[in-house]
Parts: sequence; C-alpha cells; structure tokens
Amino acid sequence: MIIYRYLSRQLFWATLAVSSVLTFILVSSRFLKYLSQAAVGKLEGMAVFMVMAYRLPDFLELILPLGLFLGILLAYGRMYLENEMVVLQACGVSQKRLLGWSMVPAFSMALVIGFFSFYLSPWGSQQANQLLLEQERRSGLEVLSPRRFHSSSDGSTVTYVEDIDTGAGVMENLFIVNYDREHRGDEYDQVVLMRAAEGRYRIDQDGNRYLVMSDGERFEVDPGNAEYGRSSYGEYLVKLETRLVTEETEIEDQSTTDLLLDPSPAARVELQWRLSLMIMVPIVVFMAVPLAKVNPRQGRYLKMLPAILLYLAYLSLMMAVKGAIEKGQLPEAVGIFWVHAIFLAVGAVLNYWPKLRLNRSKRRMRREEPAL
Repeated sequence: MIIYRYLSRQLFWATLAVSSVLTFILVSSRFLKYLSQAAVGKLEGMAVFMVMAYRLPDFLELILPLGLFLGILLAYGRMYLENEMVVLQACGVSQKRLLGWSMVPAFSMALVIGFFSFYLSPWGSQQANQLLLEQERRSGLEVLSPRRFHSSSDGSTVTYVEDIDTGAGVMENLFIVNYDREHRGDEYDQVVLMRAAEGRYRIDQDGNRYLVMSDGERFEVDPGNAEYGRSSYGEYLVKLETRLVTEETEIEDQSTTDLLLDPSPAARVELQWRLSLMIMVPIVVFMAVPLAKVNPRQGRYLKMLPAILLYLAYLSLMMAVKGAIEKGQLPEAVGIFWVHAIFLAVGAVLNYWPKLRLNRSKRRMRREEPAL
C-alpha cells in the first residue's frame, strides 16, 4: 500500500499540473473570444464569466483524459529515468501490477468524465446558451459601454454614449446614427443622426420596449445632397424591435434523458460519444503505461511526441466517425465503439509484444545451447 500511495501521489500531481496548464490555455482562448464580444457591447461583462463557468465541464471532459495520459508519461518516465522503477521491479512490482494500480485512478476518472458528459456538460451548455440567448434578445443599446462606439450586427446603426448612470438607468449625451441601405445595396439612401441629452428605457403595459430620448435634435441627410432636415424635440420615443431568436437546442447540448427518448441516428450517436469519453480513459491508460517505460540514457521525453500523436489519432478518429455518421456518410450501425477496439489492440501490442519477443528469444537460446 505504501508503494501504491507513492505512485498515486506522483501521478496525481503530474496529472493536476498538466490538466491545469491545458485548461488555462483552452479557457484563455475562449475567454478572449467572449471578451472581444463584450468589448463591442454584445455581451455584458458579468455574462462572460458566467458563460465560461458553464462551459468549463465541457472543456474538462476532453482535457482530463489527456491530462491523465500525459501525467502517466511524465510521472512514470521520471521514475524510470531515476531508476526508481528498477528498484520497484526488484521488490516484486511487475509491469502487470503497475498497470493494475494505474487502472484505479483511470476508472475513477472515467466515472467523473461520465458524470460530466452525461449530466453536467449538457446542463452547463444549456445554461450558457440560455444566457447567450438572453444577451442576443436584448437590444444592443442595453449593453453599451460609456465612451465607446457600438455597431449593430447588420451595421445599420452606430451608437455612442458619453456616460451611463446605472443607478438611475439614464444614458447621458446619447448619439445614434442610422444608415438606410434598403433600396440601393451598399449605398445609403438616407442617414439619420439623433442626439439627446438623456436616454432611458420604458416598457408599456403590453410589454413593448421603447428608448426614450430627451432634449435632443434629429438630422436627416441624403448622401450627395447639400440639403438636410433638422428638428428639435423634448421627448422622442424609439420602439425597440424584438429580434426573433430561436431556442432550438443542438443535439450536443440536449440532456441524456431527451437523447434516450429521441430515436434519431444523431441522438444515438451522441449517446455513443458520451459513453465513448468514459471508455477512452482506461484505454489511454492501458497504452500510456508501456509508453512511459524509457531508457535512462534516452530521457523521458523520447516517447512523448509519438504518444501524443497516438492520443490525437484516437480522439480524431472518434470525432471523424461521429461526424460522418451524423452527416449520413457512414451507416448508423457502424457506431463508434469499433474505434476503441482498434486502440485496445494497440495497447495490447504495446504491453505484451516485448514480453512475447523476450520469451521467443529465450526459447531460441535454449534450442541453440549445445548438449552436454
């Protein structure tokens, strides 16, 4: 048990370090994407952190198996390099026992990945999508940042607010420029500029939403025409259009219960994918243990690149088969599970081929020994 605890501790810290680095890299890239949307007013600042929190389980279900795979290569590779494994083998710790001990954290992580893929990740994706839909439904004027120009998604409206009093819900020194391109493509038929000392939102009894602009002016300009229209107003109401945003949930974000009730091929292959993420964990550990064995003269990074390529080939083949079935390029009966059989066979070769070669060499040496 002392040896098992020592191995588990080494493997835990190596896996934690690798998984933390991979999570930081992936989350940072996604965070920058959402942060750029928040910078132009498409998302609120707090919504960025909420979306990232909801998406985290979806990231971890792919990162943790790779973290465990690389953790074994690094932890066991260091022990081979420093001859600790030689000492353990001399004490009776065989390759088979080392593999059995390594399967304990593998199956534990498989259960965690199963919880993520079957429950937590779909729930988090639904919550993140709902949050993004709420941001999409809101008018772009409601997520403005002070002293920044904000353009609508179709480029027809540009808005600028000098300051926002969040407590009173008032926008100060509001400017709105509207470009009308309806009749002549990219050429503007009319440009409307509105300026107001204050702006606020109002919702009537029917739920209609308005932007109320106070103490301002309105200018109408026709491109190519020196004449323009100018009017002043004490209060000007702009009805905010409600954009129709569908709430259709993609198959990857549906709950496991909904997938079980859905007889479509896409739902069945999605269930296979979620189960495959669990099955993949012990198989990659089965391959990682023999790959971690290195010669002290060669260094522990010798097999790192081939091992990573092997893992990427495993994951890429799973994703390719899943996509091909969803697109109808492969029949549903093919499924994903045959991919696991291929790499399980690869793991068996990595584990038992050196032993078979050694036994065959011993038998050949016995036959070649001269008779006394």
